[in-house]
Amino acid sequence: MTDDPRISLIPVDRIRVVNPRSRDKRKFERVVESIATVGLKKPITVMRGIPGEDGSETFNLVCGQGRLEAFVALGQREIPALVRGMSKSEGLLASLIENIARRRVRTLDQVRLIQWMQEQGQGFAEIAQKTGLGVEYVKNILSMLKKGEERLLEAVLHGKIPVTIATRISGASDEEAQRLLMATYESKEMTQKSFTSFKRIVDQRKHLGRAYGPRSPRVNRTTAESLVRAYRHEAQRQRLMVKKAKLCEARLRSVSAALKKLVQDEDYVTLLRAEKMETMPKFLAELARQVA
Repeated sequence: MTDDPRISLIPVDRIRVVNPRSRDKRKFERVVESIATVGLKKPITVMRGIPGEDGSETFNLVCGQGRLEAFVALGQREIPALVRGMSKSEGLLASLIENIARRRVRTLDQVRLIQWMQEQGQGFAEIAQKTGLGVEYVKNILSMLKKGEERLLEAVLHGKIPVTIATRISGASDEEAQRLLMATYESKEMTQKSFTSFKRIVDQRKHLGRAYGPRSPRVNRTTAESLVRAYRHEAQRQRLMVKKAKLCEARLRSVSAALKKLVQDEDYVTLLRAEKMETMPKFLAELARQVA
C-alpha cells in the first residue's frame, strides 16, 4: 500500500476510531470553537479499512480524533484527510505515538501503551525517539512494569519519587525495600518530603501488594480482602499506639510525683541553690503541682 499525497474529503460516517482516548471537555470545546472560527488547520490522517457491507470504502483513523469529533459536533459531513498506506499494526503504532507525543506520560495506561510498542518489536532507543523520553527512563519504567511494581511506577510518573531509586527498590522484598529506603535517605539521595512519600508507597506496597491488580470481578473480592487486611493492620497499630501512650502517661505521672517529693525536700532545694539550679522549666513546675 502506498500513501496518497493528496488531501481528500472523506465522509465522517465512514471513519472508524480504532484507538479512542478520552479528552478534557474544555479543551475539546476550544478545538470546536477554533475550527468553527478559522477552519481546519491540519487534515486528519487515516488508513483504508475493510469495505462496508454495501462495498463502500471505509477508513480507520490514525491521527486527529479531536478534529474528527469537532467536525461531527459542527454537523459537517466530510473532513479533509490524508490517506496513508499502512498495515493495521503500523496504524495503531502511529496513533499511539501521537497520543504520547501530545501529552506527558502520566498514567499506567499510557505506560502500558509503551509496553505494547516494545511487544511490537520496537527497541528502547526507537521508543525513546518516538515518544520524546530518555532511553534509560524507558528502560526503567518498562522494567518496573515487567516486575509488577505498579505502585512504585505510578509514583514515579507523578513525580513523587525519583525513577533511579524506585528502580533499585523494584523487585526487592519488603524487608530489603525498607533497608534500601533508609540507606538512600541516610546518604541524602532524597529530601525529607520525597522520603515521606516513598515510605508511604513502600508501606502500601507491603500491605496492599505491588500492583493494583487487573480489573475483574474476581479481583474485587481480592481487593476487598486486601482492604480488610490493611484495616486490621491499621487497627492493631492504633491499639499499640494507645497502649504506648498510656504507658508514657503512667511513667510521666511517676516522674512528676518523684519531682514533687524532691522539691518539697529542703535539703535538696538548698543543694540546687548552691549549684545555681534553683529554677526549673515552667511546664515541669506546673506538672509537679498537678500531681495529687
